[in-house]
Amino acid sequence: MKKQKATENLFSMVQTDMKAKKFRKDYPVSEKLSEEMVNVVFRDFMMYAINQYYDDENLSILQEFLEEHSLKVGKRQSLLDNLFWWKVLCYSGGNNRNSCIEDYIFENFTRFRNRPLITSWLRECDKAVPKFYFIGHQFNDRCFAAVDILTEKPLSIIVCDPNAISPKNGELAVGTLLPLGGDLYFPIVDFYHFDYEAREAMASCLHYHYYKHLKNSTMHEAFLHVLSVMLQIEGIIASERNVERK
Repeated sequence: MKKQKATENLFSMVQTDMKAKKFRKDYPVSEKLSEEMVNVVFRDFMMYAINQYYDDENLSILQEFLEEHSLKVGKRQSLLDNLFWWKVLCYSGGNNRNSCIEDYIFENFTRFRNRPLITSWLRECDKAVPKFYFIGHQFNDRCFAAVDILTEKPLSIIVCDPNAISPKNGELAVGTLLPLGGDLYFPIVDFYHFDYEAREAMASCLHYHYYKHLKNSTMHEAFLHVLSVMLQIEGIIASERNVERK
């Protein structure tokens, strides 16, 4: 009897599109709903955002940032992808405009009208900020634990992109995580993986630079300043290693 009651309580906590009106990051979602959220709704939103913002004007600004840092050729696209979503989430709502996600919800009003959990989830995604993560235990190639370096909060992450690079235990990575329910998160695109050899030097000063810039900047703006410093550290250590090899 107790087992039956516990099972009923468990299922009552699982969010389904028919029952829940508000998305809760700590409540798990059904497998069917999570598939739709990631592979249908968010993928559709990504195409919408790309059509709206992936143009020469926006890319030239991001390319300018890339040119200011010494990056390995194979890592440029990964950083550009992450910076694009930083820009979408950071600046699409400027000048009294709605955010890109709010515009998407508005344009799909009829589609989501009777699905409040989906719109609630999208609005939670709208709050996402790119951050730096320490990669911990790997459960498999796609699921692993991580720690938000700024808040020291542990997270469970699932990577949905089949082409994503499997992270190393102990490395530092940067990316934007979105909630999937049940305290599970997934990155919008694959992480930018910092060189493993740079992790200690980066971790030793990351908090200092964040707190320095957060005094006069938003979290999105502070992130870009700190990212610049971390990329410079990565570049310096890579140069030193190249000198040692010669």
